[in-house]
Amino acid sequence: MLKKQDYVIENIQALKDLLMCPICNATLYLDNMSLKCPNNHCFDISRKGCLTLLKNNQKRTEKVYDFLLFNNRISFINGPFYEKMHKVIADIINKQKTSKIILDMGCGDGTHDYKIFNLLNNKESYLIGIDLAKDGIDYFSNYVSNHFVPIVADLNHVPILDKKVDIILNILSPSSEKEMTRLLKSGGIIIKVTPKKDYLKELREALNIKNYENEEIIEQNIYNHYDVKNKLEINEVYELDHNYLDNLLKMTPLSKNKNTILNIKSITIALNIYVLTPKY
Repeated sequence: MLKKQDYVIENIQALKDLLMCPICNATLYLDNMSLKCPNNHCFDISRKGCLTLLKNNQKRTEKVYDFLLFNNRISFINGPFYEKMHKVIADIINKQKTSKIILDMGCGDGTHDYKIFNLLNNKESYLIGIDLAKDGIDYFSNYVSNHFVPIVADLNHVPILDKKVDIILNILSPSSEKEMTRLLKSGGIIIKVTPKKDYLKELREALNIKNYENEEIIEQNIYNHYDVKNKLEINEVYELDHNYLDNLLKMTPLSKNKNTILNIKSITIALNIYVLTPKY
């Protein structure tokens, strides 16, 4: 079996002339276990199979999105709660004419991507995950054998050359409309998932956390910046046992450092899934 570094190198070799230097924007090329640009900026591939493509002044230690949070997030995602979302997204991708390069902007630990990838008809697709949380990308490296490339990078300065991506995923994460427009190929699509007002409402009520931003405002912002090709909704209520409740509490940044003992028996997963193209 190949090492994680070797898998990532194979994937990058298959995706040549894709990645760009975050410092000077030149094309990166492989040089042994590193990526280099013509201006001699160098970025090593870690033993875990991860890349960090950041300017030096962007590197920071993430104090909220840490290993504990991602460990619990993975356990929760491996439950039944997002299965319908994974299937809906995979069905959208499977209907596309091309899906060679899929980019998840705000991938976290990559577990959503792994679940979706396993439902794709085209197993020759490559999935690149971008997130600024290094602990999340370290977890993402567990999936590198499946044509995955995990990268620590800034969502506002994605180290990928213009018009290279077939499909962009943006799942419950902030996004940059400008970068999405720059990256997406002609004919490509963006799949954006946003929370509905009832998303995790039982947890928010129990912790006395304010409601999400008005759903209509979020939707209006999307319609202002994108052409909406389709919109699908998920509204599901799931039973919640003690273990999943513990995972949910520990994966939710707003509940961090709260020692409240809660007795929540069910949880609502309410999401909007948009299929978008940029307004050029």
